Amino acid sequence: MKTLFNRQVIITSIVAGCLFGAFLKVVERLTDSRVYTLLLNVDYIPIIKNFRFPEVIEFTFHLIISWLLTAIVCAIRNKYKWNNTKLMRYSVLIQLFIGCMLFPTTNFSNRTPMITDFTALSWWLVGHIVYGVMIGVLLKKRE
Repeated sequence: MKTLFNRQVIITSIVAGCLFGAFLKVVERLTDSRVYTLLLNVDYIPIIKNFRFPEVIEFTFHLIISWLLTAIVCAIRNKYKWNNTKLMRYSVLIQLFIGCMLFPTTNFSNRTPMITDFTALSWWLVGHIVYGVMIGVLLKKRE
């Protein structure tokens, strides 16, 4: 529980989550690839999918998930005593895995990219790599 409310976790999750969101929003605006829409999409969650939320609420959901993911990475880092190199490597791999697991949710919405849209998938995974790097950099232990 201490990790969840750690100041570094909260700041890291907000900064990385906001930069990740901004990156995907810029990509969507420049390429028409609906990756930012996918980031905010909740059409695959029962009950919640029946509502349409304003963008700020959807982005808040994203930041809550960012906070939980950052806390998990931090807790694993602490448990296994990862050095900064391992933290960076595993942070990126964890985010890539999550990106791969979430992309198929595009099938549950007509607002998001098609599952066969490899351009969107590429941007989506690049965004997750960038997000993983940001989490790794921001969670680095001061040596």
